[in-house]
Amino acid sequence: MVTAARGSVIALTLVFLAPVALASEQETFYLGPDGFPQGSLVTNPRGGEMPNYDPGRDIEPGLFLERSGLGLAESEDTKYQHWQTEMSGQSIIGYPSLVIWSAPERFNAGKRGVLSVYLVDCDAIGADCLELGASEVTIAIGRGAAWVDSELDFDPIDHRFGSGRYLGVRVVVPESSESDMMLAYGYPKQRSRLTISTEPPSSPVETVATSSDLRLDASEIAIDKMSRLSLVVSESVARSDDAAPTWNWAVSLALSTLMLVVLGAFLVSRLTKLGRHERRFMADNSESRRTERITVSTR
Repeated sequence: MVTAARGSVIALTLVFLAPVALASEQETFYLGPDGFPQGSLVTNPRGGEMPNYDPGRDIEPGLFLERSGLGLAESEDTKYQHWQTEMSGQSIIGYPSLVIWSAPERFNAGKRGVLSVYLVDCDAIGADCLELGASEVTIAIGRGAAWVDSELDFDPIDHRFGSGRYLGVRVVVPESSESDMMLAYGYPKQRSRLTISTEPPSSPVETVATSSDLRLDASEIAIDKMSRLSLVVSESVARSDDAAPTWNWAVSLALSTLMLVVLGAFLVSRLTKLGRHERRFMADNSESRRTERITVSTR
């Protein structure tokens, strides 16, 4: 009975400290705001508003990239963007993923854009690069100017960098894209970033998204992780003391009830938030239609 009680305390601690533990088991590099076509991966993101990084190319904030048919070999300034950080003698082991904010040229809702992203091991000037991984994402936006955040997953990496070598992220717009593309990064509203995690992706993230989506990706991932922890807890308690089946059954029931309450509260919170978004959207549409009717009747 004492053994079962001790197992229950440890299990409960794991459940409530899981988010902290998971957060610490990863390394994040942000796409820095300085420099094009080459910039830096930084560990401390900035504040403020995102400027137009390339005023000679367009008038929109962020960075404009033209389509290219050369992929990783592209060297024309207007057709690729590269960020890197020195990793001399260091290793990266884990599951890389990249969150990147983007949109088709001029926020064109009628075009689908495509981004090709490469993880590379390069020299100090971003040349002589070895490809470590590659991924691609398709982006579409709804009506109205809006940036879309997409997540790309890469194959797991176990790589050691030599002396004077750099970890790089290179983005190219392939010819399969219906549009040239705009990238947003470097500031709080659009914190595009590379993450190396010790855990594999819990579930695939949509690779075609629109600016009007209200997705539950984060909620589903959190619930999945908590459910797996709950299963581990139940199995651990069940094995902790074969001589006291009644006690084990009672502890398992209490833990299961606690998990249901936590998950229920989490879901209610998320659905309530989505409900507020939907009601606000419907109210805005209703007000817009009412104003339109008034305008027509006045004429």
